[in-house]
Amino acid sequence: MKWGIAGYGDIVRRKALPALLSLGETVACVWGRDAARARTTCEEFGGFPGAFGTSDYTDLLDVAEVVYVATPVAAHLPLAVAAARAGLPVLVEKPLGGTAPEPATAHAGGARHRETVSELAAAHVGVAYYRRLAPALGRVREILRGRAVHHAVVEFRSHFDPGPDDPRLWRTDPAISGGGVLADVGSHRLDLLCWLLGEPVVTGARTGLPFDLGGERLARVGLAWPSGGVADLEAAWVPGARHDRFHLSFDGGHLELDPLDSGTVRGIVDGVAVDEFLPPPENPHLPLMADFARSVRDGTDPVCTVRDADTVDRLIATAYALATPLEEQP
Repeated sequence: MKWGIAGYGDIVRRKALPALLSLGETVACVWGRDAARARTTCEEFGGFPGAFGTSDYTDLLDVAEVVYVATPVAAHLPLAVAAARAGLPVLVEKPLGGTAPEPATAHAGGARHRETVSELAAAHVGVAYYRRLAPALGRVREILRGRAVHHAVVEFRSHFDPGPDDPRLWRTDPAISGGGVLADVGSHRLDLLCWLLGEPVVTGARTGLPFDLGGERLARVGLAWPSGGVADLEAAWVPGARHDRFHLSFDGGHLELDPLDSGTVRGIVDGVAVDEFLPPPENPHLPLMADFARSVRDGTDPVCTVRDADTVDRLIATAYALATPLEEQP
């Protein structure tokens, strides 16, 4: 299939394009607001002969058979809708929109958002929550089947403090990124909790340590499920050693992935020690792109649908709406 790529940032150059090259897929066009950067991105990957860069999205839609949207978050929905209306399958980076109107009431913003999500859900659209394809997390899901989960603890900390000339600065501006660390990093972890345990409700949230552009460096969110299970999620962009932990306690035992992406699953299940190593691929976008290409060819759902991704957006928006200030370091 011929892919049209909307965006030319790190995730496109370091993850998506190498994955498509490895899979033997064809890239026909790279689009971005800066046509020169789009052309340069094409030139970096000589494995896609005939690919061209453009700042005219219509050019991309005219040549693509499938579209991958990897722009700043504020452009995700408009670009995805345009591609879907052109009859094209679309894979969108996460979060879908970041701060969807919440709660979903009859007000105009909420109604428009619901209409947009419904339109995309009726088309062939997936969202890039690639950790659903990680072997270790698939193993955790298998173990949890039929078990009641009591408590989940999800913790992420990493240093991120882009300067004024850093091309990643947009990630700190909620008007562009959909939020701060919760929308950026927390979205992946919220999706995993939904995928493993079902949709929760937000019981409370605190955010703090804002960047100059407004996005938070620190977020803590409480979640609860109808079954009685609860979760505590913390995401932080702060100085210090990187920390990325995912812990679950449930009927019959507990499991931990620490670090989350290490591929290591340790714990106790029904009195038996678990210590398994199921490493993810070096490039997590390789199985993601393969899954979406398969879904297009087979006419089946991708690993993460628009409805699933919208659930994460609603949780993020609810957390922001409920959040109280948090000033101390985590």
